[in-house]
Amino acid sequence: MSERSRSTPAGSSRGFTLIEILIVVVILGILAAIIIPQFASAQSSARATAMRSQLGTVRSQIAAWQVQNNGRVPGGVSGTAEEAMDQLIDDGFLTRTVYVSSGFVWIWDPVRAELELEYDATIDPSIPDADGDGDGDADDVSVIRAW
Repeated sequence: MSERSRSTPAGSSRGFTLIEILIVVVILGILAAIIIPQFASAQSSARATAMRSQLGTVRSQIAAWQVQNNGRVPGGVSGTAEEAMDQLIDDGFLTRTVYVSSGFVWIWDPVRAELELEYDATIDPSIPDADGDGDGDADDVSVIRAW
């Protein structure tokens, strides 16, 4: 008698039934439905946090540059945000190019040497969750503007 005939009854084979496979697929689908929105929310929140941190870093470097340059404004009093960043990079205050996440826009006031962030939903409609309430809406844009 062969090994196969001893372990299974005649005419049957080992394997998963269609019902067992469907149950596993349904369970995996439920788990994915729970996990994916949480991942998207965490990614959105991380994006906002990274931009806020970067804003603070650049602001502190602007202040340090001004101290070492007798109160002058990086990039000049009629310069753009990009020109100010280039000046900071050229003078070694920033070691790399500053990256702006999609939708964020630097607002630079060269007269007062103030840098702010704005979020433009026409560039990227997926507004990051800046206020921690789990959604990306107009409130988050206001929070970003107030940083």
